[in-house]
Amino acid sequence: MIVDVHSHLSTRQQWGRFFVEMFDKGASGHGSVDLEVTPERHWQAMEPAAHAIVFGINSHALAMRTPDECIAEYAAAHPGKIIGFMSVDPNNPDALRQMQRGVDLGLRGIKMSPVYQHYDPNGELAQRVHGAAQEMRLPILTHAAFHCIANTPMEWANPLHYDRVARDFPNLKIILAHVGLPWFTDAMVVIRKHPNVFADISGGIALRPWWGYQALACCYENSVCHKLLFGSDFPICTIEQTAAALRSVNRFAAGTGIPTIPSEVIEGIIHRDSLALLGLA
Repeated sequence: MIVDVHSHLSTRQQWGRFFVEMFDKGASGHGSVDLEVTPERHWQAMEPAAHAIVFGINSHALAMRTPDECIAEYAAAHPGKIIGFMSVDPNNPDALRQMQRGVDLGLRGIKMSPVYQHYDPNGELAQRVHGAAQEMRLPILTHAAFHCIANTPMEWANPLHYDRVARDFPNLKIILAHVGLPWFTDAMVVIRKHPNVFADISGGIALRPWWGYQALACCYENSVCHKLLFGSDFPICTIEQTAAALRSVNRFAAGTGIPTIPSEVIEGIIHRDSLALLGLA
């Protein structure tokens, strides 16, 4: 069974001009990516998965806007497979009201991003969202990694910020996206320390394979690979590309004395029952 915990459903218009321009100019380093993700295209891409978490991103700072209603409608059309997350911008004065509306729509978690949405993960605005999410039992998936859009606040990207979030909200389920790349050691420390904090391996493992190997080796050495969740970051990467990258990660260790990650650990990540860990089963 594959559970993809990190996939996007947004049109080019909904991604916003800053994000689209970055990809169109090649500044992301990802090569050519088709950002026009319709429900039909997403459904086809998720064929290898038993379940998939899907969301858009709402950010006033970057003019990103995918209505929660679009995600909810798609999830409702595929209730056995698709789990919809709302996207909450803490800078929105109506953020708490939006959260309740999202729950009423059937959305089951929250996508957040200090980088995209320009907020301090431990600031007052974020705290009110984190507190409400804990009370409403909504897991959050947060971008806790680098980004290439020039005006994004990199000082709030490091996953170590979530040590305090997890201390303040110990019952809040948190997923640190992209294993915190390039701060994978910080991501490892946080998921090792806090029972309710996990990291997904989306995007970076396939697109930054040397970083990906180092992140996995770091997590394996510290016995936290059981807290790594499979995610593709579609449309940035596919499920097939991500699984193949995981299964070939040990090529960096070939002929050397550096550690390898056992195949059973790799397969455990690919086939992890992430929904049970997140309280979404």
